Amino acid sequence: MARFQLEAEILRSIKSVRVPTFIEAFSMGEKHIIVQELIEGSPLSNFIANAYRFDERKVKIIIAQLLIILQDLHNPEHMENAIVHRDLRLSNLLIKNGDVYLIDFGFARYLNPKSGIVLPDPEVSYDREETKQPVEPAIRRNPGVYTYRLLRREISPRSDLFGVGVVAIDLFTNWVEDEALFTQPWEKVLPISSQFIGFLQRLLSRDNHGFSSVSEALNELKNI
Repeated sequence: MARFQLEAEILRSIKSVRVPTFIEAFSMGEKHIIVQELIEGSPLSNFIANAYRFDERKVKIIIAQLLIILQDLHNPEHMENAIVHRDLRLSNLLIKNGDVYLIDFGFARYLNPKSGIVLPDPEVSYDREETKQPVEPAIRRNPGVYTYRLLRREISPRSDLFGVGVVAIDLFTNWVEDEALFTQPWEKVLPISSQFIGFLQRLLSRDNHGFSSVSEALNELKNI
């Protein structure tokens, strides 16, 4: 119930034109329902499932639109409404007439939690068997198989920047025809320019080399 109330409150505060408009929220017994504007678009995951290949130019256009959406979320008119999405993935991005829309705010959090409903996430990471482990500082600095979920769950703008990098790389999935290539670093496999590789590395970086804000990332993307 608390998660439902928080998601409804967050959606109610969002003013971005690329997020389906919040209409109402109500409960029917144990069922909690959020009603939003219908966007008759296709999730990016459908394109990948249907073997569509995104080239670098198209990926840049999608990523630029996503960064603009995040700029609205991270830097709203009233900063107490600033939020981080924390669940950027192909299935949560819709395309309609070339425009990108962001959906599913079930994991979203206020960057500066207001008084009232606060749902902090436990500081844990997960291994392949889904067993919980305490987080170690070295793990937080080095993204990998075991820390992927943790990095996405941080209540920080850098969590969404990391998610943008993941989305960009996932859009190139259908260029990898030999499954054996998935064992190699993505930088050596994907058909993209060295400049764009450097940009994606900064999105995924967890140290001082990474972007400090969405605006910084967007400005660099415009120059590639």
